[in-house]
Amino acid sequence: MKKTMEKEVTICDECGKEDYLTACLGCGVEHCFKCQRKCGVKYEHAIYISGSGDGYFCHECDIHLPKKIEELHQAYLNIRNLRKQSEEWYKHFEMRKKEAEARFEALQ
Repeated sequence: MKKTMEKEVTICDECGKEDYLTACLGCGVEHCFKCQRKCGVKYEHAIYISGSGDGYFCHECDIHLPKKIEELHQAYLNIRNLRKQSEEWYKHFEMRKKEAEARFEALQ
């Protein structure tokens, strides 16, 4: 059986692809997964996890941020900086751990 129906879809504002889209928190422009990488910045919402709750800003809004979301953007930036700091601490810790284990092995 054939049916004719009207279907409403959302498409990527960059490439026109009908896909899972993420909207910019600043202006609302929607991008597909591939276009997100080249047209915007995704910020994780927590230090050790990411996913639901992550924030996406197109490059224009990331540079010229609308006043209404400045605090939210700053919170995402703080989390990104803490993530980087945590990764650096871990690298330093791993280096010290290996040195201590090597010293122990040399004494045996």
